[in-house]
Amino acid sequence: MTPLAVSTFFQAVLATMLVAPVVILWVIAVIDVFRHGFSGVKIAAMLVLILVFPVIGPLCYFVFARPEDTSTEAVEATRLAREDMRREAARRPIPGA
Repeated sequence: MTPLAVSTFFQAVLATMLVAPVVILWVIAVIDVFRHGFSGVKIAAMLVLILVFPVIGPLCYFVFARPEDTSTEAVEATRLAREDMRREAARRPIPGA
């Protein structure tokens, strides 16, 4: 028979090894939902999915619902658009100068 302290220690370690990754995945999914600028209804639906089903919800979000526009062309177009905006801002006169 194992002492109670050893049994409790291993239970705590096992629980930490199971709970910590789930909590990290959950937090990352919630932050990602707000970062991607979905509409209000889609944010609510994604949060319900993630919060009600703490393991399956974030996995489903990252596999199916997350927008994927990371193609090379899209990244290059975004970079060029930002450069154009900077050039336009540099050409405008400063008010009150």
